[in-house]
Amino acid sequence: MLINDIVISTDSFHSENKYDIVSSNNQYITKLFQKNIEEDRISEDALKSYYVDYYLSHISHSGFQKSMEVFLSKSKTIYYIQAGLKALKTENHLNLFQKACLNQENDYAHYDQEFQEIQESENLLHINHRWLMNHPQLIIIHHEYMDKKVEEHIEAYKHDKRHLQIIKQLCHIINEEFISVTAGDINNIYHNAWYFKTTKNAYYIIEKDNIVTLYNSYNKQEITKGRLISNKTGHSSISNFISKMLA
Repeated sequence: MLINDIVISTDSFHSENKYDIVSSNNQYITKLFQKNIEEDRISEDALKSYYVDYYLSHISHSGFQKSMEVFLSKSKTIYYIQAGLKALKTENHLNLFQKACLNQENDYAHYDQEFQEIQESENLLHINHRWLMNHPQLIIIHHEYMDKKVEEHIEAYKHDKRHLQIIKQLCHIINEEFISVTAGDINNIYHNAWYFKTTKNAYYIIEKDNIVTLYNSYNKQEITKGRLISNKTGHSSISNFISKMLA
């Protein structure tokens, strides 16, 4: 089960500096990244706050021209910035960022000024701070116990579940970035059904008789299918993922 906690320190929660609470969330996530914990094992809402601040910091210090080169180099960055701006209900910032992502000419000359104008009515730092303060999954712990909380987080995700291994292999095969599992039904008549999303789309898989079939969640179209095999460690892996193979 995904750990949905947004973890911040007691000191940051009581601080008068609005950035301290945002920074505390950033610090916890950074600690997880340093321990090689991937995004799909971290609270998605915590990541939304993290990437909104990442966006704000880059634009404020480097401007749109240089920042967009960094953002566009990784689809997960684009996904989380957009998801964060949407969650924080900063509609004007979201529209500007989406427009920048679609800019074919890579000319962002007027974007910096527009960003600053939007900041006057939609201050990302203030909104991010308020969103975290009122979040139902917010966990406040003493700074001394932060490292212990990180270790507990790591232990909870020491090994991927079987279905997660299969889903991640599928994402690699279809060349999409996995975000998270959204639902699962182990009592499905086909034994296992799992729903998940990537940076581009939403899918589900059904497993029956060691064959896994991948479907698009929106139009129910079959994307591909393949047979599960067991490797030397006993974990399931997928081979021969060609749609017509099992037709």
